[in-house]
This record gives sequence, C-alpha cells and structure tokens, in this order.
Amino acid sequence: MALVMDKRLSVDHSNEDRSPAEFQPYDIGEYTLKAPLTSNKSGFSKWGFCWKGDTEFFIKEFLSPVYPDDSVELSAVMRERRIDECIRWFEAKSRIYNTIVQAQTGNLVVPISFFKYESRFYLVTQKVSESAMDFAVLNRFDMAHKLIVMKVLANSFAKLAERNIVHADVKPDNLLIKQTNGGFFTMKIIDFDASYLADMPPEPDEVQGDTVYYAPETLLYIIRQPAELTPKVDVFAMGIIFHQVLTGKMPQIKPEYDYIYEAVLSGDPPVLEPTLPDDYRALLEGMLQKDPKDRLSMQQVFDELVRLDGKRQEEEAANPPAPVPEACPAEPEQPAAAAESAETEPAPAAPAEPAQRGFLNATDDDLW
Repeated sequence: MALVMDKRLSVDHSNEDRSPAEFQPYDIGEYTLKAPLTSNKSGFSKWGFCWKGDTEFFIKEFLSPVYPDDSVELSAVMRERRIDECIRWFEAKSRIYNTIVQAQTGNLVVPISFFKYESRFYLVTQKVSESAMDFAVLNRFDMAHKLIVMKVLANSFAKLAERNIVHADVKPDNLLIKQTNGGFFTMKIIDFDASYLADMPPEPDEVQGDTVYYAPETLLYIIRQPAELTPKVDVFAMGIIFHQVLTGKMPQIKPEYDYIYEAVLSGDPPVLEPTLPDDYRALLEGMLQKDPKDRLSMQQVFDELVRLDGKRQEEEAANPPAPVPEACPAEPEQPAAAAESAETEPAPAAPAEPAQRGFLNATDDDLW
C-alpha cells in the first residue's frame, strides 16, 4: 500500500457534528460519506459507512496521527518530524494489514483500502450486515453448533498465528455471529486496530485491547517486566471466550481480583464451570495457562476441537435418538375466544441442523 499525498481541499470535519438531517454528503478519496461518523465504542477512531458506486463499505477515520497540512503553523523541523512520524506509522500499519490479508480464511474482515486523505488516515473494509446475532445466543446452541463456532474461531486465529499476527483485542464485540443460507453458523472477525506482528510489538504504553481478556504477559509487558507478546496472547483471550460459549458465563475469580489475568499472575487460576465435561475442561485449562510456553497454540486448540467433534459424532451415531412416538389424536379445537385469551409464549427458534461443509471459509455470498 503506497502512501499518497492528496493535494485536494481539506475535508470539512465540522460537517460530521451536524444532525443526519443537516448532514451534507462528501467524498473521502473515491468513497462517499452519506452520514456522520461516530466514535461510539471506539476511543481511537471514528467510524461509519461509505459508498463506492452501488456498494456500501465500512470506513474508519483514525484520530491519530494527523498529517500536518499547510494550514498548520509549524517550524520546518517540526513539520518534517510530524511527517516522518506519519509515514512510519502508515508503513507499520500497512505491513500488518497486508499480512492480515494474506491470512484470509473467509472469516476475517480484512482491509480493502488503507489511505491518507488530506490530514487524516482511513481504513475501508467490507460492511458486515446488521443481521449479526448477539454473542449471548451461543449459550442456547447445542454442542454441535457450539463446536462449529469454536472451530471457525480457532481455525481463523491459527491462520493469523501462522503469520505471527496478534489480534490483541479478542472480545465478543469483535466476533460477529452470522447464519448462512445453508443454515449453519459462522463468525466474522473484525477490528484489527490493536493488532501487531509479534516481531514488531507496540511500545508498552501503546498496548490496546480489553483488559477483561488480557493475557498475564500483556500486563507484565505494559509494566515493563520481562515478557514477550506472541499469538499466545490471543489463545488466552479465546480460552475466556470459549468458556462463555460453552457455559454462558465468565470463569470465576476471587473477589479480591478485578480481572482474570490478575488472578492468574497471583497464582489463583480461575474456577471453571463445574458442569463442563472433562475434555472441554482440559482444553480450557490448556488455553488459560499462566506461562505462554505451557499454553496451547491455536493450531493445537483447533486440532483438539476437531477431535472432540469427531468423538461427539461417534457417540451420537452409537446412541441414535429414540423414535418419535406416533401422534395422539388431535384435541377438540378451542372456541376462538378461549384461544385468543390463552397465555402463550412463542418458543425460541432453534438453530438449523449444522452443516459441516464450508463452515471454515464462509464467503460473503453464503451469508444472509
């Protein structure tokens, strides 16, 4: 990705503060913004949706760094310093984004365009439709569907790890559940703002991410203790996520701790849900090890999930469900008034039977 220094008129960012009714569409490079950008749930950028032709995209405007345009009064030395900082930041981001594109599995929402327009930097990706389900619904799935979701995640993050990419912000908000036209469930992994290559970690005071899902070594690195940030950071976070998928709950820690990583660093590993089957408990314990060297890799996690799914299918084949009994004679119909007054609650829709083929690499055409 080349850094292009645009010489066009500056974008009127004050326009974004107007109400949608007052907002005037404008172009950012080859994309058109038709509604104001928002900073909701994003402290380091503004985001929204843009158009190119008939296609809608997601767009993010980075709040920092800001390229010094001609309207900014700076000394020649300071201007050159700011420009150099912007170029180094852009080149580092470009390297990460290009590597993420190479790791694409169909489940990663990867950059489409990364560019500078006037004094701001922008990232454009595909727009994931708003039909994504709430992460909490996973707890209502049967084990077959939960395993599909977990395998999709493990496979995608294993591909990132192969290229030494650390997502660094694994949390439910960045894992979007999608149902495909085939009736199975898959995931879209978004937001690589905090990501880095393990051989180019951020400075300790620049580490981002959600502290709820921090690995122990992340905290050590931030306070400048001996620690190395590797893709195992994501494995720890995914161990917490998988516990939520399997049980609907976070692993439990003692009241004196605010975060799981604090408990682990203090020698108090989190307490996992007692109802977890032994195989799944062992898997999560392997993902939540304090020392990254003792922690499973994401490829090992994926391989174990494949084994567990195979075991599940064998057990189901050996113990098929009991035949459905013949229907009883229908009861007389209720009078219309009685039927209308009966208090009934619609049953939640059950997920479709899982389809295994293609779940690891769902394309956009597969999605509703």
